[in-house]
Amino acid sequence: MALKYIKVELVKNHWESALKRAENLKIFTNSHRKKEANEVGCLGEVVLEEFFRKHNIKYKDDRDKTTHDYLINNLYTLDVKTKDRTVFPKKHFDNSIPLYNHDHQRPDYYYFVSLKRDSSNKSKKIDRFSHACLLGFLDLKSLEKSGHHWKKGETDPSNGTQFWTDCLNVKMYDLYDNKKMIKVFKGEEL
Repeated sequence: MALKYIKVELVKNHWESALKRAENLKIFTNSHRKKEANEVGCLGEVVLEEFFRKHNIKYKDDRDKTTHDYLINNLYTLDVKTKDRTVFPKKHFDNSIPLYNHDHQRPDYYYFVSLKRDSSNKSKKIDRFSHACLLGFLDLKSLEKSGHHWKKGETDPSNGTQFWTDCLNVKMYDLYDNKKMIKVFKGEEL
């Protein structure tokens, strides 16, 4: 079964909006990539918000809170996790939730975005990302049930990733797709 996600070609407006947004963010103590992490996260948010508007999903920007990023349809809290990749996602790839604030950050849903960049481009500029992949979402209970807990310093033998912090990983194939998300967030399906 092929992984179903939405691939968005990034353009100047995406990059500029994300940079403007990232300029006003503080750099969190536990941030591994500092300013660059803020830019990556903001780019994922900008593209997801565009998707929400296109599909008439009502959302409130709650990014000033530390518990979640959005309030969806006045019903659900959602936090967005964006990952930098050098290849387009495959169904066996992982999505990560760092655990350093997991006791505090307990949204109803997590949404996952992957940003694609060319591995030969060593620039740190935001326009090194050519595409955003809107992967899907997962509720907190399912994430905690199906996720694999990795400790800082451990290495995933399936892909060689060494973890810089404790995290909870879920496979792409564990995510609910975007069609389901639209139905859930519009109150058509639970």
